[in-house]
Amino acid sequence: MTPLLVGYISIAVMFVAVLLGAPIGLAMIGVGFAGFSAIIGITPALSVLKTATYETITSYSFTLIPLFLLMGNLISRSGVAADLFRGSLRLTRGWSGGLAAAGVTASAVFSTVSGSSLATASTMTRVALPEMRAHGYDMRLATGSLAAGGTLGILIPPSIALMLYALITEQSVGDMFLAGILPGVLAYLLYLVTILIMARLWKPGSPDPAASAAVQSQVPTPGRRFETLRLFAPSLVLFGLVMGGLYGNLFTPTEAGGVGAALALLYALKRRIPRKELIAAFTETIATTGSIFLILIGAEVFGFVLTTSQLSSALVDFLTQNGFSPWQVMAGILIFYVILGCFMESLAMILLTVPIFFPVILANGFDPIWFGVIAVVTVELGLITPPVGMNLFMVKSASRGLKLETIMVGVVPFVLSDLIRLAILLAFPAISLLLTGRL
Repeated sequence: MTPLLVGYISIAVMFVAVLLGAPIGLAMIGVGFAGFSAIIGITPALSVLKTATYETITSYSFTLIPLFLLMGNLISRSGVAADLFRGSLRLTRGWSGGLAAAGVTASAVFSTVSGSSLATASTMTRVALPEMRAHGYDMRLATGSLAAGGTLGILIPPSIALMLYALITEQSVGDMFLAGILPGVLAYLLYLVTILIMARLWKPGSPDPAASAAVQSQVPTPGRRFETLRLFAPSLVLFGLVMGGLYGNLFTPTEAGGVGAALALLYALKRRIPRKELIAAFTETIATTGSIFLILIGAEVFGFVLTTSQLSSALVDFLTQNGFSPWQVMAGILIFYVILGCFMESLAMILLTVPIFFPVILANGFDPIWFGVIAVVTVELGLITPPVGMNLFMVKSASRGLKLETIMVGVVPFVLSDLIRLAILLAFPAISLLLTGRL
């Protein structure tokens, strides 16, 4: 059996294992070890497995992952989400679909300190959906906007997805964060336009009088403008200090994560969050870090199969010899991402596919930073694509008594909005690259 054939079989077995529900990290380790053993033998493969595990868990570059995760988890449990929603209500008062717009606005700001799409969708649903119910909002608009708003967490820095892409492709974390800012703003603006349109089609019913009085109290009168700013201040200050220090060359990305986690801890203690919530934040950080590192180890082991089998080189040669243009190659990769996004979690998807596609992207002359944004945007699209987008289930689990079908229908206009955004980013790479100085 030739090394190339082993590579093809390993890829096929990998995707079958994932689709059957095997944990992605263990599947990558198992298939990678078996494939590498078939090429070079069991003893060298065991040595590689040991080396890959040690190098991954002791890598200084990867220490920023738990730090940014801890920052997001501490902020999530500090009542910031509720403050952001109240502040956003004051900004969107009088809008058609103002509550839905407030939910997306709060999600966008919350994303600057969370970095996780699932966490953003879950947290904001618990905060905003009860208000929307009380005001008689059509649940399609309410849940669709919250599921879509949650996806901003995977793109607006500090994004865990962009961070992992930068680490495994050896790109600058700082450049990846900068590249995600304008596409994130574009997503937010398109979501607002979508809400304004759909609010006219899915009109709210009769509101609860008490709820109407509550929102009326949120009108941003001159005396309350300082209060509105105060509600946004913790997230914006934390984002400004972390990102400002990073791009001001005051500290490295890992040190930025440490500063962010320390400031988030101080804020959580200042808010006097219960000890149970504080412990839960650390516990969730440890569990998520463990899952990510297991996948990273698997990606490292599986990468040896891709390298020794020369599968990526063979794929590049195949595409070149059969006359596929660079944009045809890109279209095929994006279609694959959208389909795979219906079945797989976003971070696992990136770690599994980027080592395969990255050499192909470079060979076709695409900018690696730009492709990172495009890949994350497409993965983000998969998170809300019915029938099995992950964010749909997060909103379902965070709500009570709602049918999944309602959420699926509600998110369709936002899927169309994301497709428009993807087309814009493909047509105008400068949107992603402008802040990085790579034009």
